[in-house]
Amino acid sequence: MKFLGVTKENVQKSDINCFNDLPDSPNVTAKDLLNLNKTYNRKKYTHVRLSELAVFCPREYVLGYKYGKVKEAFTEYPLMQQFELGSALHFWYQNFSKVFKDVLYGYWRCWACGNLRGKGKSFFGTRKEVKATPCEHCGAKPDATFYHEFYFRVDEPYRVVGKIDGFIMKDNELYIIDFKTFFEKGDFPKPQDKIQLAGYMFFYELLPDDLKLSYKVNTSAGYLYYISKKFNYRDSILAYEVQKEDKLIEPIKKNVGMFTRGVKEGIIPEPFDICIRSGWSRGKAKNCYLRDLCRQEYEASLHI
Repeated sequence: MKFLGVTKENVQKSDINCFNDLPDSPNVTAKDLLNLNKTYNRKKYTHVRLSELAVFCPREYVLGYKYGKVKEAFTEYPLMQQFELGSALHFWYQNFSKVFKDVLYGYWRCWACGNLRGKGKSFFGTRKEVKATPCEHCGAKPDATFYHEFYFRVDEPYRVVGKIDGFIMKDNELYIIDFKTFFEKGDFPKPQDKIQLAGYMFFYELLPDDLKLSYKVNTSAGYLYYISKKFNYRDSILAYEVQKEDKLIEPIKKNVGMFTRGVKEGIIPEPFDICIRSGWSRGKAKNCYLRDLCRQEYEASLHI
C-alpha cells in the first residue's frame, strides 16, 4: 500500500514530548485540576538542623545569623513529590504497618483534641498499647491517635534543632532510629545518613533532663531503616546499625561548635580553601545562598 505525504525527515529529540502541551494531554489536565505549583521554602540561620549536619557550612550559618538572613527557595513539584512520598512512608510505618507495631516506642497525640495521650503524664509506649483505649482527654476513639515524633531545639551547649523519627526496643533497651527511603539500592548506609543519626545520639545525651525521655536511651548505637519506594522482594526494608564513633562525632562537634561560638562571640569562621581558590565558584560556594556576602566579608577582612 502506498501512503500519501510520507516524509523521511528526522524528528528532533526536543520534539518527542511536544504532545504533552496539547489542551487534552494528561499533563495539562493535571495542571488544571491540581496544585502543581512550586513550593516556597524559607529557613532562618538560628540553629543547625541535624538533617544538614553532613553538608552545612559554619561560616554561612554565622553570617546568616549575624545579618538576620532568611534562605528562600522554591522546590519544583517533581522533587517535592519525592519528599512527600518519603514522608508518607514514614507516617505509614509509624502508624499503620505491622512491621513496627510492637517495637516502635514513642509519644502519641490525639488529633481530635490535640493533646498528647496519657493521664497525669504523657504516655510513652507502643502503638498496640495506646490504641487499646480512647483518648484520656476528650474520649475520641483510638483511630484519632497518631505517632508524635520527638522534637527538640536548644541553644546550649550547641545551637541545634532536630526531630527523631522514633525509638525502637531491642534487648530491653531503647535505641534511636531514623527512616530513609530509596528507589535503587545503593552503598548503604550512606555517610550523610550515618552522620545525621550519630548527631541525634550525641545531641540527645546533651539535652537537659527535662527535655529527655523519662526512659533510659542507649546512645552508643542507633539504627537506620532504608525503605524501598517500589516493589522489591529482597530489599523492601533494610536495617543497619550505626555506632556512635569518634570519627563521626568529632567533625560534628567541630563544625556545630564553630557556629555556636560565632553566635556567642561574633567570630566568623574562615571560608573553605576551595571557595577562595575558585573565586566562590566551586565547592560549597557553588550553591551557597550567601555566596556574595561571604565573599564581601572575606575581601573586607583582608583590608583590616
